[in-house]
Amino acid sequence: METRIGMNEPLASFLRIERAGADAWTARIADLGWGKALGGDVLARAVLAASGTGDTTPLHSLHAYFLRPATAGGEVLLRVASLREDGGRAQRRVALWADNREICEVMTSFAATRDGPSYQVTPAARQLPAPETLPSDLELARAEGWPELYLSPIEWRRIGPAWPFPRAPQGVSVRWTGWFRPRVPLPTEPRLHAAALVLLSDHSSHWGVETRLGPDFPRHDFVSLDHAVWIHRPVQWDDWLLMTTASDVSHAGRALTRREIFTREGWLVASVAQEALVTESSGAST
Repeated sequence: METRIGMNEPLASFLRIERAGADAWTARIADLGWGKALGGDVLARAVLAASGTGDTTPLHSLHAYFLRPATAGGEVLLRVASLREDGGRAQRRVALWADNREICEVMTSFAATRDGPSYQVTPAARQLPAPETLPSDLELARAEGWPELYLSPIEWRRIGPAWPFPRAPQGVSVRWTGWFRPRVPLPTEPRLHAAALVLLSDHSSHWGVETRLGPDFPRHDFVSLDHAVWIHRPVQWDDWLLMTTASDVSHAGRALTRREIFTREGWLVASVAQEALVTESSGAST
């Protein structure tokens, strides 16, 4: 079965799962051409499985541990356990298995919209270049000399210095910032938009560490350990979203990355935290 997904394939074309029982689903992890499975792809399938087929309660948070690597092009089994279903709230655990071993444990939480206080410290207006004024990712690939096969069904525009990134100054917080959208618009199904947003939350998660280490980054292996997402407001991902990425602390090779995802108008959609193991290697690995 062909699992290679090119940049012009619809994002929805590989965000699919198939029912394999009352509380079980199967999925085939996509190959985006890097020879590795993406953690965000695994998490997106977990969101779809946890959402089921008829539940319209929106996802508001996800917490996951990566136990073993998934194989690009391989099949995974997703087993869903309902932990709580009451009062417009639901918590469900998803265990993902491949080759008879558990590869990822995901806790998902869903909550109906309620009346209550709403606030955001950051004002909606953001003084940043609009995505339409920036070079495309395809143009950057050709100008900076990195393979176009790294481009996925998620299109992006970078705000900031060219690649390869310079080393960040000591004691200074440095953020990678860019705009993102699906190259092909998503269908209107809400659970698909939630899954796509979780996929985006892990998109090139190494950029925060690479921005920190600069030219030294290719000498390191980068392995995601755990991942958390908080979705602050439902969103239909039918326009550009702005994502910032920063890694301000690492100790003993465990690097923490924080991300924030905003609408074009400046509303904070989601907050993300991920820890990764970053260790020196004898060859390049990202």
